[in-house]
Amino acid sequence: MKIKNSTNIDVVLNEIGARLTQQRVHAKLTQAGLAKKASVSKRTVERIEAGSSVQFSTMLQVLRVFKLLEPFGLALNAEKSGAPAKKATKPVKAVNKSSDEPSKKSHSWGY
Repeated sequence: MKIKNSTNIDVVLNEIGARLTQQRVHAKLTQAGLAKKASVSKRTVERIEAGSSVQFSTMLQVLRVFKLLEPFGLALNAEKSGAPAKKATKPVKAVNKSSDEPSKKSHSWGY
């Protein structure tokens, strides 16, 4: 199946799960073996293969085992020049600690 932008997310997750299952079997890995190499739980591998949603960072750990991070990164290259995309930074709020603030007292449990 070809994954398209219009493909339903649940269908995409199922297809990715099926493809990763094929990768695992081709690599002669058990679910437990893949989990160990990816530093995730066996249950997480089961969820991915079943087409369930998982954290993005977890999916990246599994993709890394199969050496699929580079192709994934190339697919996301938005700039034609090949330069890496700049990471957006969040502005840092300045904290102004006023002397009018009550001082923090240590907590006593009353024993």
